[in-house]
Order: sequence, then C-alpha cells, then structure tokens
Amino acid sequence: MMPLTVVQFPDHLVTLDIPASLRLLADQVEKGEYGDAHNLAWVIDCGDSVIHLGLMGKAPEPATTGYFLFAIAQHKLITTALS
Repeated sequence: MMPLTVVQFPDHLVTLDIPASLRLLADQVEKGEYGDAHNLAWVIDCGDSVIHLGLMGKAPEPATTGYFLFAIAQHKLITTALS
C-alpha cells in the first residue's frame, strides 16, 4: 500500500477573506507574477452542495480548456499527496 501525504497549501493561498485574496491575486497577475497568465479556472463552494465554476482568459475553446485545467490541478494535488 502506498502511503499518502497531506498536501500543504502555502499560507499565502489560504485565507478566510475571499474578496481580499481575489484582489491580491488580481494585483499579482497584473504585476506579471504569474508570467503571461492566459487563463484562470475557478470553483466556488457556496454551501448546501451548491458549486459554481468558471474560466477567465483567452481560451479559444473554453469548455475544453476549463476541463483540462481542472484535470491538471487534480493531478498535481494527487501526485503531490502521493510523493
């Protein structure tokens, strides 16, 4: 059996103030801290099993790009947890 590792999110990514965190992220993107950010995929947990998601950016095929980005993020979380 392969042991699992808890994935630690960096402190600067975890906060209780969602609007302030979004403003910080927007400032960082605007300053180029994420290079030439092409797309941003997002998920909002609204409680009561209500989940909203979306994609912002330059995707020529938004549905395909969003699906691919969420899959990459999931893979990154899983491989980090298993390493």
